[in-house]
Amino acid sequence: MSFKHDSTQSGQYEIFCNCKLQDCRCGESNVFEWTWDKEQTTDGVVLSEQNLEVQFHYNHFSIQAVWGNKLLEKEKHHYWEVKILNHIPGTNIVIGVGTNNMDLNDIKDDLFLGFNYFGFNYRTYVFSSRGYIQHNEDKCSYGPCFGQGSLVGIYLNTWRGTLEFFLNRKPLGIAFNELRGIMLYPLVGSRNSESKIKLTHSCSVPASLQVECLAVLKSSQREYLSTMLPGLQHLSKSIFAEILKKNLSDNDEKKDDLDYLTDCMIFDEFDFALVGCGRKKKKK
Repeated sequence: MSFKHDSTQSGQYEIFCNCKLQDCRCGESNVFEWTWDKEQTTDGVVLSEQNLEVQFHYNHFSIQAVWGNKLLEKEKHHYWEVKILNHIPGTNIVIGVGTNNMDLNDIKDDLFLGFNYFGFNYRTYVFSSRGYIQHNEDKCSYGPCFGQGSLVGIYLNTWRGTLEFFLNRKPLGIAFNELRGIMLYPLVGSRNSESKIKLTHSCSVPASLQVECLAVLKSSQREYLSTMLPGLQHLSKSIFAEILKKNLSDNDEKKDDLDYLTDCMIFDEFDFALVGCGRKKKKK
């Protein structure tokens, strides 16, 4: 990782790669369950690249915003990433989720940026490029600033009702909870800027015991699971295997051969049954 300095931000911010290419593709994938919705945008938003790229145009009196074209279904884990493609010359960019029961072209400044004023029954939960999170008149410091070259990840667990953000694949911790049962859509917005962003990944998996187990498996165990049961590679090698895993120490990850074999034996005897991908062996 490296850093850039931006006079409009609070000092430096972290970028995802050191790629000097004008059309950098680092961190991008070809996995898209949804894209931005050309029917759910404010005036001044231009979509391109098959509705993946968003260009916000300068408008002093309003905020530009766009919603995703798919509801984030209940009982699922959802994850998507947004890359900031250019310098943020205005106030900020906000990324997050919200309900879509509003007239997008009637958005007024802070009313959109995570607030809920005057009896309106719509809600937004956002992470700002200035490093704070915002919802329902509450604004608090959350993580580092982000800017051109940063990759922002958003993880919504509709089963637990939690929303977490990632910056350049590093978890920033739970930002919001108590979201279970709320019908939410992805969103991104910008105020007074010529900002440009790109959706680089969007995927989901059903909430299940298998997925919950990914959080407690070490890298060696996930690799063993993937080798022994190729049918589970869609989970053990997916991006969810990374974003769900617990923080492990170097001693946990750097295992010697004997420890690794011991882990595999235990995993083979007990954990296959736990993740629901095989029957527990009978002890002799």
